[in-house]
Amino acid sequence: MGLDDPFPIEKCSGRVRGAILAEFQGRCPTIREVASISDSQWLTVPNIGPTTLEELRSMTQQLPNMEGTASSASSIPDNELLSRLNRLQRELNILVAEIRTRLTGTSSGRTPQR
Repeated sequence: MGLDDPFPIEKCSGRVRGAILAEFQGRCPTIREVASISDSQWLTVPNIGPTTLEELRSMTQQLPNMEGTASSASSIPDNELLSRLNRLQRELNILVAEIRTRLTGTSSGRTPQR
């Protein structure tokens, strides 16, 4: 099974299957696409928690050394690079918003909640 093969969504629980399809607008993603989303980003997706994330990762990590198969960015299609960039930007915006919220809470004399 290669990174560009369809993700084995049929082997997932119903919750995970629904979350994956929602994240990829109803289409079945490739293994590479699922693996490229960071854990923190997956945890923002409805119905994905630590246990379901572990289920996802176990399916993507069964492949041998995924980094070695995509040794340079030039071998990755532009649309995939843009997709990864968009996901990273969303994740960054979430983190920035959370940091701002915590800093605002601290500066007004309140203790930030964890």
